[in-house]
Formats: sequence, C-alpha cells, structure tokens
Amino acid sequence: MARRGRTVLMLHDVLPDDRQLGESGFTGPGPDRYKIRQSLFESMAGRARASGTILTFDDGGRSALDVVAPVLAEHGLRGEFFIATARLGTPGFLDRKGLGELAAAGHVIGSHSHTHPEVMTELSDEEIRTEWRTSIAVLEDATGMPVERASVPNGFTNRAVLAAAHESGIRTLYTSTPTRRRRTYATMDVIGRFAVLGVDGSGWAVALASGAVAPRLKQQARWNTLALSKKLLGARYPAVRSKILGVLSGRSA
Repeated sequence: MARRGRTVLMLHDVLPDDRQLGESGFTGPGPDRYKIRQSLFESMAGRARASGTILTFDDGGRSALDVVAPVLAEHGLRGEFFIATARLGTPGFLDRKGLGELAAAGHVIGSHSHTHPEVMTELSDEEIRTEWRTSIAVLEDATGMPVERASVPNGFTNRAVLAAAHESGIRTLYTSTPTRRRRTYATMDVIGRFAVLGVDGSGWAVALASGAVAPRLKQQARWNTLALSKKLLGARYPAVRSKILGVLSGRSA
C-alpha cells in the first residue's frame, strides 16, 4: 500500500561559481544539466532544513566532500550519498578515503550500482544482482558500515531491479519518480525523488527545497512525458534524454 512521506530531492554535483562543471562527477551535456552552483545549494539547504526536505546525492562526485558536506554541516543537515563504486578513485570522483570521511561525518552512504549502467532494466537478472552486490561490498569495506540504502541509476526500474536490490540487503531504494508516495516491495521501502536540474533555474530549485507544491506538480507532468519516451526508446533513451530535457525546460539542448 502506498503512503505519503516527506519530499526527497535528487541532486548530483555542486560546484563553486568559479569552477568548471566538469571538475566533479560524470561529464558531458547530459550530466552537466544536473549540476548546480554552491550559492544556489546554500539557499536550498536553509529551506530544506526548515521544510524537512531530504537531500540525496547520486554518483559520488568529489564535490560531495569538497562542497556539499561543509554546506550540510553549516545547516545541521545529514545527506544521503549514493556511490557508483567503479568510479571510486577516478578523476572527478571520491576516493575511498573521502568516502570514509563522509561516513564518519554522519552522512548516509548507499549504493548507486557498481558501473552505473545506462539502462539497468536491460541487464540480465544475474548482472543486476552483481551490480548491487559488488557495490555494496565495496562500500561496506571502505566505510566499515552496513549498506542498506540505494538509488537506481537513470531511473530505469522494474521488478527485476527491485528484487535484486532486496535480495542484496537493500531496505530503502530511491527511484527517480517524482512523487512523495512511498510503496513497499517485500520488506523494502521504494521512495520517489524530485530531481534538481541546474538548467531549471534557481527559483525552481529553492521552491522544491521549500516543499512547494507547484514545482512538484510541474515536474510530475514532465516526468510523464519522459516516461513515455523511456518506454518507446528503451536503451536509446539516454542518448536523447538531454535534448528532451532541454526542450521541456524551454531551452535548446
């Protein structure tokens, strides 16, 4: 049975105004659309604390430690960081030491798969299980803590993805579906999130962090359009996603 919970935001990398977007996390037109500036994030953090909005961060870019964690600490917030573990220690991403520092600071560390597959639902059941289990093992070894939370890369979710996550010990799984309704798969909570995109502008992001209704409704309408595109395009969807987002945001890709 679905139940309503708090607003959860899905963020990625946060960069100071004077640094290039490519310095943290995945690079390219698609990933860069999800990156925001530190000045905006500072405004969002204050609103999130006041509204009880939960802040989650995907991929494991190095800005998680350099930029995000200090801002969260300033506002008395705890973040949830989901790590694509194959990227640990590579340029632009956290290394094991930085990951341990995030965990020691009290932030939640979770899985974002191992290799960050473009379309997780296109993998075999065994490949999906390997993605979750490998990532969880790496994270638990690096932090010395159990990993029971995860987020799905690119939002491609089906029963096989849910089942493999649950079988791997995940108890809370975040998706990219913009909703506050929470559902349960076996004993695992499945929770939607509202995406923060740099291309949407500061007003949109601050309103989401404040818990406002209007931007949530707008994003749900956009998601319905994207969901149809995912269904029709399947594995080809990631290649055209950036252009779709640009058009729907009133900008050219």
